[in-house]
Formats: sequence, structure tokens, C-alpha cells
Amino acid sequence: MKLIGRGLVIDAERGENFPDYGDVEIDFGLAVALPSPAGFVSPNDAAITGKIAWYDLNAELLAAVTGDALSAGTGARAEAEPHQVPTEPPHEVELVETTVVPLSEIVIGDDNWRLRRVDGTPGPDEYAVDGTALTFHAARAGLYVYVDYFYSDAGGGKTVVVSPFSSPTAFKLLATLRLYDGDDGLYERELVLAAERCRRTGPLAAESPAAEPGSFGFAFAVENRVPGDVVVHFP
Repeated sequence: MKLIGRGLVIDAERGENFPDYGDVEIDFGLAVALPSPAGFVSPNDAAITGKIAWYDLNAELLAAVTGDALSAGTGARAEAEPHQVPTEPPHEVELVETTVVPLSEIVIGDDNWRLRRVDGTPGPDEYAVDGTALTFHAARAGLYVYVDYFYSDAGGGKTVVVSPFSSPTAFKLLATLRLYDGDDGLYERELVLAAERCRRTGPLAAESPAAEPGSFGFAFAVENRVPGDVVVHFP
């Protein structure tokens, strides 16, 4: 029996909740109706497992989920930065940003042809790089080139170094779950589930299926030791 909905994760170790709701899928491992709100007793030790994923990514949420701290600075991409190749040698242009990530540039000529990077003297459809300076062949003199590249910006943004296994291992879960009619599959109502003892069972994983928004999250299991560990509230 699977239920889906939205949930809030509370870090059991730090006593803090993650700053956003995630999409939750709960599997009770049963083919029977939901238990009573008084508490859940798993017949035949059926496992309660689930997955939680976040789609609305921000720095604070990612830092909370991964257990890592925020730092200043960001990475960014310059897109189609225009440069006119000088008519006089050296036919060299200087990129706007100074903290360019090496080997990250893509250079497109005004004929929409991608130029190839070389280490020596460039030919008509080639360019050479020295730091943030790009040198072109005389055949490109006076023409425009458009450069994409990555760079770091220490003066803006935020950075989180993601450690897949540093996410909290123990947490509490509060979730609203959608209950569907068993006969026609239509949405019937929402209920609230409170699970006191949840444990992450896998590393933090990021995924982006084709034509769908990207998400990040992890799998978990709900420990159901005593009545009250799992409580289901009905409207």
C-alpha cells in the first residue's frame, strides 16, 4: 500500500526542521486498509519504507539536507559573450571575467561555426588560449565571436559542498498523504502521518529524468517499535 503527499523532515539530532516541504512516497508493505489513528502495529513485521525528494532547490535547503555549511561565492556561466576580433595583430580578445574555469570555453563564430581550440598558432577555424586571452587567425579579423564559459564569482551567491553521506541519518517525518478510493482510484481525502523514528537508508541522490524537473532526496525506513512511533491522523 503506497501513499504519496508532502512532508516535513525534522532532524532528530539537531532538533531543526528542513526549510521546505518535500514530496513523500510511503509504502506500508501491506495489502490491507490503513490502521487506526491510535498507533500502528505491523502484522508479520511488514516494513514501512519511503522516499522523499525536493524539487524547489535553494542553498539553505541543500545545506540543511546535506548537513553542510554555506559559504560565500558562486559559480556562473557567461553565455554568448560577444567579442570583435581586432583587425590588427595580435588578433586577441580578452574575456570579461577574470576567474575563468580552464577548458570550459565554447567559441562560436559569426558564421555559427564552432571554433576548435589548439595549443599552437590557430588556423582560420581555430583559436588559442592564454589565461583569459583568446587569439584568432587573421581570417577572423574584424569579425565577431561569441564565447560561453564558466567562471567563479567570489563576490556574490552562495556555495554548498555536497557530501552525499553527511545527510542526517535519524529524523522525524510529518506528512500529509493522499488517500484514494480503492475502487475507482479517485482522490478521496488527505490524512496526516507522524513518524517518530525514521532512518535514511541510502545516500543523497540527485536525478533529472528526461523532460522532468530535477530533484534530490533519499530513501528511508520507518522504525515502528512501540505504539506511537507511527501515528495516522484522519480528518
